[in-house]
Formats: sequence, C-alpha cells, structure tokens
Amino acid sequence: MATEAAEIAQALAEQIHSGAIRSGEMIPSERDLCERFAVGRTVVREAITMLEGMKLIEQRKGFRPRVVTPTLAQAMAGAAEAARFFFRGSEGNAHLEQARFFLEMSLVRYAAQFATQAQLGKMLAAIEACERAIGSYPQFREADLRFHRTIAEVPGNPIFVALHDAFVDRLMRRREAPVDVATHNRRSNDEHRAIVTALVARDEQEAVRVLTVHLSRNYATYMRQALTGTEALIGTEALVGTEPRAAVSNSEG
Repeated sequence: MATEAAEIAQALAEQIHSGAIRSGEMIPSERDLCERFAVGRTVVREAITMLEGMKLIEQRKGFRPRVVTPTLAQAMAGAAEAARFFFRGSEGNAHLEQARFFLEMSLVRYAAQFATQAQLGKMLAAIEACERAIGSYPQFREADLRFHRTIAEVPGNPIFVALHDAFVDRLMRRREAPVDVATHNRRSNDEHRAIVTALVARDEQEAVRVLTVHLSRNYATYMRQALTGTEALIGTEALVGTEPRAAVSNSEG
C-alpha cells in the first residue's frame, strides 16, 4: 500500500511542479483519484498525507486539499518526509550516512578556504555548548547539530542548509544514545575542536582528515549492519581510506 501511495503522491507532485495543477487550485477529488489510479480510498488518503508532508498541499476541514507553494526549506523537508519509506532499516541509513559524508566533505573543503571569522565563532559557540552538555546525549545532540549546520551555512547557499535540515538533522535525531555517553561525546567534541583548528589555519587537508574520522564511525556502524564480511570491509575502506580505520574499529558507533 505504501508503494502505491508513494507512486500516486509522486504523480500528483509532478503535476503540481509542471503547473498542471497550479498554486491555489484544488487537487482532484478522492473519487476521481480512486478511478484514475484504480485504488481504494485508503491508498488515496495516504498519498494525500504524503503530499501534505511534502508541503505541496494544505488541508482544511470541509474542503478539498489545495495546492500551496512551499519554501525551499519546506520543499526539502517534504522530500525527506516522502523519502522516509525508502530509507528504513540499516541499508537505508547507510545510504544516508554516505550521502552525508560526501556532502560534508565538500562543505568542509570550502570552509577551509572561505569560512569567515563570524562563522568560525559560531562553530566555537556550538563547541562550547557541546562541552557544557558532555553528560547529556539529547542536549549534546542539539549543539552537535548546530555545529554541523554552521558548516553547511558557510557557502551561503540555502540548498545546502535545507539539505542539512531535511536529511542530516533527521538522521542524527533518530540515532540511539551510545552506551557510554560521556566518552562518546568527549571524543566527538574533541574532533569538533580539531576541525575548527584546521579551518582557522586554512588547512584543508587536516580538516578533511579529522572530519573523515569523525563521520566514518557512524557510517561504518550502518555499513556493518547492511553488509557482511568482505563486502562491509571493502565498503568502509572505499569511503574512508586506510588512515582512519583504527578510529572506526574502536568506536562505540
């Protein structure tokens, strides 16, 4: 049912994006959609819920759903909501971790060259917030998210920030707390400091090296769940190289 609903939602989303159904117009009735796609009302209603999650429509009691124009952040959040059906389980998480890895690697390379003093100061403020929350996983996670979001803000491109908010934020929030919270948080924040130290020095290679160690532990955790034996080892090494391997193998995840 979820697959059928997703396909219907995608078909309607394409009509909205193409202008076939314009902003302010109502989408077809449930009966029309049932006949068009040869499905029941339950599937159609699930598809409509997906469209609402994508911020493409709004629903008001007593009225048919109406098309709205989402902001970039809303559109990205809607895409993440629609994609959640395809990123369930360890393999889906591994795909998200890898996508995050490549996104943040590009961002930190840029930050090593162009991060302003104000942006570096914002990163340091997030690090200090992390420091105050070493013993609390929820509070540390909030400050951790602010640190990584600031890196996404450096280029001044709203797409990178929207991608972070839609996918990286979602990914980090659904992780379970590590066994040893304080040790895990201490190591993560030490790596945050090392990243900023490299950025201040405009040392792109060192910033990339530390971020690789920082992110690869989480990626490797999901790779080990999704793959087995040699496949997992090859997949992890292909992503992180050989230098951070010890950090990966000694991680709590």
